[in-house]
Amino acid sequence: MRTVLPGDATVLTFLAMVVLALVQDLVRQEVHIRLKRLPFVIMWLAARQAPPDLRDEIYQHWRSELEHLLSDDVRSGPITQLFVANRWALSLLLRQAGRRTAQELDAYGPPCMERFEDIRQLSRGERRRFVELTERLKEMSGLPMETLDDSGLVRLARAIAVSCEALVGNRAEQLSLALAAPLVEGGHPLAARLGLDHPAMLDLRRAHAHSRLGLGHGAAEELLLRLHRDETEVFGADDPRTLRTLQLYWWAVAADGRLEEAEAGLATMENRWALVPNPDLPLLRHVQCKRSWVLGELGRKHDALKGYGEVALGRSSELGMSHSDTLDARHSVGKMLVRCGDAKQALGMLRPVLTERRRLQGRHHPDTTETRKYVLIARALADTGPGGLARWRVRRQLSRILAQQIGTRGVDHPDTRDTRRWLADLARDGSSSSGRRSRRAVRRPRWPASSA
Repeated sequence: MRTVLPGDATVLTFLAMVVLALVQDLVRQEVHIRLKRLPFVIMWLAARQAPPDLRDEIYQHWRSELEHLLSDDVRSGPITQLFVANRWALSLLLRQAGRRTAQELDAYGPPCMERFEDIRQLSRGERRRFVELTERLKEMSGLPMETLDDSGLVRLARAIAVSCEALVGNRAEQLSLALAAPLVEGGHPLAARLGLDHPAMLDLRRAHAHSRLGLGHGAAEELLLRLHRDETEVFGADDPRTLRTLQLYWWAVAADGRLEEAEAGLATMENRWALVPNPDLPLLRHVQCKRSWVLGELGRKHDALKGYGEVALGRSSELGMSHSDTLDARHSVGKMLVRCGDAKQALGMLRPVLTERRRLQGRHHPDTTETRKYVLIARALADTGPGGLARWRVRRQLSRILAQQIGTRGVDHPDTRDTRRWLADLARDGSSSSGRRSRRAVRRPRWPASSA
């Protein structure tokens, strides 16, 4: 058995002490690194108090200050540095500095409206944030324009345009019009400084015309035609930025009853997309949806159903089954089935859409109301029982929907007029077959509904 000599024991002891010192140093460095991360975690939690669109900006703004507190420029020991850094980060968290900083950023200049293009997709908290930012934009539009430089004016015009388009998409056309109209009509200082042909003002003018179109105003067609001419002069005839206005213009032409002209214009737009390398698919789906509605009004119901079905399939694969645009297309398929006389199949299509819209947008959202209305109409048309009791109940519920639409959207809103016409059809044709009622309804011109 080998014996350990005193010299060997000394070497082993020395090696053990070296290893122990190295381990202690590594542990000390590991602990120090993790302790230095702690204030960053606390600061990140404080930044989370701000709206999602401002969190990164606020965090990066604070980070430079925190890195300075933990740098070698601060002549203090590591324990003191960590204490000061953690105390500073905790003060941000406890004082709700994230929310306050967001308010200060909003007060400094026009708020950023990115991510708010379709507020139907947002959570309740983000929707409340959208309302706050829109109110801020409304306040800023009433301030003297001298308080902003040219870049600030451009940001303000673009932010208001995004907000107005989002309101139209959320079926709040009156609010959008109230925000946009003063800025593009009557020589507002914003338009005077930027000029009506500035790209930001072109976006704002489109939002204004879109609001009027959604409300059924006949003046929208002339506004859109003039806007498209101005966009063509600024961007060029082949620039894709002119297509958003053009598809709205053909929609206005269809609303005026010039269906063949509108169908030809929308078909030409679809053909143009075949030549574009990277087409704007959401805009293409809007054009296809509008053309399908026009085809239905022209009596080509099966072509309209096929077009709506393709839009619904494309949107579901691109956006998901529960996206608001997909639900719009599925709603349109069910509505066209109603007008084609296939009420039972329409019920199978519309009921899941109604469930999703109630879950995502609420029971009282205009989209939910429209889908519920067509579920009731399909139910009335599918009722072949004696006595017509179910049909009478449907008419009573439609009357309540009509009263609600008159109160919230106005007596002349396209959706309100559509409900009034269906009530008249059902009351007059209570004893007729569902196919005859549907055929007569299709022959009578109807303004494009909001979910078409």
